[in-house]
Amino acid sequence: MITIHWDFSDGTEVPYMQGKLLGDNFTTHCLDFFNMDERVDDVVVLRSDGEKISRKNIQAHSFKEIRKSHNIHKMLVAGSFNWL
Repeated sequence: MITIHWDFSDGTEVPYMQGKLLGDNFTTHCLDFFNMDERVDDVVVLRSDGEKISRKNIQAHSFKEIRKSHNIHKMLVAGSFNWL
């Protein structure tokens, strides 16, 4: 699982290139990993107040139907998801 810290840092985050090498078990700030890539088990975006958005459970965060063709990275930045 990839964990993305949205608005805080705890010192465990790795940069983009190191994350690409690690595969699917690391923590980062890079939102580029929040996508529909099926090779990664799950991607969770975590906020400092403990609320999160999980790609595995993406339908619970949106009123719209989310398909593989959607760019969920852009949707996250635009504020299209509800934090749970």
